[in-house]
Amino acid sequence: METQELIIVDVFCQEYQIEINFIQDLEAFGLIQIIVQEEQKYLDRNQLATLEKIIRLHNELNVNKEGIDIILNLQEKENQLLNEINYLKNRLRLYE
Repeated sequence: METQELIIVDVFCQEYQIEINFIQDLEAFGLIQIIVQEEQKYLDRNQLATLEKIIRLHNELNVNKEGIDIILNLQEKENQLLNEINYLKNRLRLYE
């Protein structure tokens, strides 16, 4: 993986004014993945939107890690169901 696609965890924490322990706790809980290269910890840019959502849920709504996990799982399930509905609607159009 190229380092251009990665964000240094320390820099991310400084920019978002969060503690590194919070990021480590999220990884331990399985909500994000930290990539270690040459003894430096990185976050993949693809996780950025999810991580920002997690930070907002935690800071603004005081949702704990367990609650965040449930919310993220429910949102993923909702997206899957919406995709399935769209697929089924398209299939029904073939028979109209």
